[in-house]
Amino acid sequence: MKLSIIIVSWNVQQDLVRCLRSIEENRPCAEYEIIVVDNASSDGTVDCIRRDFPDVAVIANKENRGFAAANNQGIKKSRGRYFLFLNPDTIVHPHSLDALVEFMDKNGDVGACGPKLLNEDGTIQPSTRHFPTFRGALYRHTAFRFLWIFRGEYEKFLMKAFKYDREMDVDEVTGAALMVRRSVIKQVGDMDESFFMYYEEVDLCYRIKQAGWRTVFIPGPVITHLGGRSAEQISVLNRVIMLTSLLTFFRKHRGKITTAIFNCVFKPAVILGNICTIAFGIITYIFARVALSKRTRKKTAARVKNSAIMLWKYSWQLLFRI
Repeated sequence: MKLSIIIVSWNVQQDLVRCLRSIEENRPCAEYEIIVVDNASSDGTVDCIRRDFPDVAVIANKENRGFAAANNQGIKKSRGRYFLFLNPDTIVHPHSLDALVEFMDKNGDVGACGPKLLNEDGTIQPSTRHFPTFRGALYRHTAFRFLWIFRGEYEKFLMKAFKYDREMDVDEVTGAALMVRRSVIKQVGDMDESFFMYYEEVDLCYRIKQAGWRTVFIPGPVITHLGGRSAEQISVLNRVIMLTSLLTFFRKHRGKITTAIFNCVFKPAVILGNICTIAFGIITYIFARVALSKRTRKKTAARVKNSAIMLWKYSWQLLFRI
């Protein structure tokens, strides 16, 4: 078998059905299989897929095992030469699966590749990144962003100047649609299950590159990614999980001692960043109220609320447990 499509789901039944329909409508020419690993959804996902998509293999977990562990379950059940790790909130475009398979067939030194991703409105969704750095993390997650310190490092991480109309070797492509060669997984290992969610594909791409394989963005195949539907259900907790996974990545690939030193600045700066968000948010809210900007008030109130929850509920965990 040439291709195994592995989809991990959690309470996104409608998106998953749309994704599976798009695969049905744009089947690859090569022999393929679809494996859905459901992380204990409460929205009837498992019954729906078994009823409406009898050819899809379903693994129904009794608890939410996380993204990496669920993908590993799919890997163990699969038979394909290539894995396509695909988010449930994606829509496959015509010929895209064939183009991904054909690219891997023709480029034996490529360990992983990713397609062009589009937002729901058809605009390009950034899907390539450099590997995370300490300075970039400080700008993204802490009070440093209010001072614009390390902004350049963060924009370098985001690959702001990247042109999505050309093929290019990159450090990583997003896990929303990531194709990996089976022989590479056998060499570098499965997804690291110490990452519950976030950075598991970054860690995998890092290990692939360290092993001497290429990771390539290819613009021909196109997939629409609606983006973050499962994560939206746990907005504040998802940020804590993201920080936990980021620090796990740093400990693993930058060293425990170096990361411990970094944390002496990083963790207090995260807390200070939330305090700044609340302070500036209150000021912004007042001005928005005077200007009668309902949209700005709503967005600002949400940011202030999330930062307050972060401080009240998770500060201790951040400082002493992560």
